Amino acid sequence: MKSNSRLKGLLRVVVSAAAFASWPGHLCAQKQIDIGAAEAPLSDAERVDLDKAVGKHNYAAEKAVIDHALAEHPGSFELLVMAGRLEYLEKHPKDAADALAGADRIKPIGDTDRATLALALAFSDRIPQARAELLKLMKAAPQNAEYAFLLGRVDANGNHLEDAAAEFSKAIELDPAMVRAYESLGRAQENLGLVDEARKTYEAGALRNRRNKVHWEWSPLDLGVVLLKADELDEADKLFREALQYKPRFGWAHYYMGQLFQKRGQAAEAMSQYKAAVVDEPRLRQAWLALGRQFTRQDNKAEADRALQMFKRLESEDNARQGRKN
Repeated sequence: MKSNSRLKGLLRVVVSAAAFASWPGHLCAQKQIDIGAAEAPLSDAERVDLDKAVGKHNYAAEKAVIDHALAEHPGSFELLVMAGRLEYLEKHPKDAADALAGADRIKPIGDTDRATLALALAFSDRIPQARAELLKLMKAAPQNAEYAFLLGRVDANGNHLEDAAAEFSKAIELDPAMVRAYESLGRAQENLGLVDEARKTYEAGALRNRRNKVHWEWSPLDLGVVLLKADELDEADKLFREALQYKPRFGWAHYYMGQLFQKRGQAAEAMSQYKAAVVDEPRLRQAWLALGRQFTRQDNKAEADRALQMFKRLESEDNARQGRKN
């Protein structure tokens, strides 16, 4: 029964406005959409096979069923949408975009699928096409802050920072509670060299975050990092602790607490924070580097080598991943 009910609701795909920070990103409420198996032209046997594949989270088997059905029904709008959603879920943005664009040529896809299409286009480095899809959404729903935010993320990724800043500002204007828009605006301003404006933006975001019912750990962290760079250590300390109140196992907050303790000359406390950071987020290479340097200062060569090797491995993996993306 559990598997059958999952087939009815089949294969949830995440469309996240945070998607451009990572995949799908470190923020925001997430919208889930049904992948559409109920409406697709699938035989009873294909539905059984798909049900089994979904139950086992077997992407290859899921794809095989959909590809077979598409071979028999190449003009099926429902199957193309289904394929696009599945490919996006499995982090294959080019295939997702191609399938959803194919469906859109048959008849207009829905707004949620168009947002997925825009994200997939952006992830596959088709920025002009991604912008075009988002502009369609914004034209149809000019008061939708999410679309303005997503367009800002696309422009920020394309290094059109002034456009991105304007779009993030628009998102905040439409939805002052959207704390992730303050973060993105602040980062765009920092990259434009507008440090004072960025600080004001982060301050506004942290204040708004405290007023929201759900608190986001990145808002105080963003402001804290700016203050740490300005050597305003006491205020930065308060903000990093605030971030850890919202998310006690927040590796980045532990990492920056370590940086703060290091500036204060509190080596033992810094070491403790770096260790907590790599426990909470084992892929946080900056924390492994800091940990390796701390062990080096203690003449603990074995532990220093281990930490620095981990840093180098993660750095190589991140660079390789970035290279594949480019």
